[in-house]
Amino acid sequence: MTQQLRLLDRDGNPCTINTEDLIAIKPTADGPEFYTKDGMYFYPSTMEEMLLMYKDMGFERLDRTNMVNMNHVKAFDPKARKVYFDYPWNESSKFATVSEANVSKVTHLAKEDKAKYKMIPKPSLFWKK
Repeated sequence: MTQQLRLLDRDGNPCTINTEDLIAIKPTADGPEFYTKDGMYFYPSTMEEMLLMYKDMGFERLDRTNMVNMNHVKAFDPKARKVYFDYPWNESSKFATVSEANVSKVTHLAKEDKAKYKMIPKPSLFWKK
């Protein structure tokens, strides 16, 4: 089975390279450069480059500090502006923060904790005597 690397080409386009095709890897101040007989590739070193590589796999940038695989998000807490990978979530659940500018990407995932609300019996249609 051939191992593959997701890299960027010289123009910044995502591509997949077979590790068998690598002939050299050179460290540089901007990150490693990967060489094949056909060309040079580089590993993404910024969040923008990472998003370019992984957006088609379901990743979204929800805050300046994270990139989240939306395929694993189960719920959104609008008060705390956090997405959770479990539902229901608790204090030990993994989460990612959501900036105010990116709330629109996750509002459809908002779920309320039903335990916070008391069940009020439905009123009868008729008065009791």
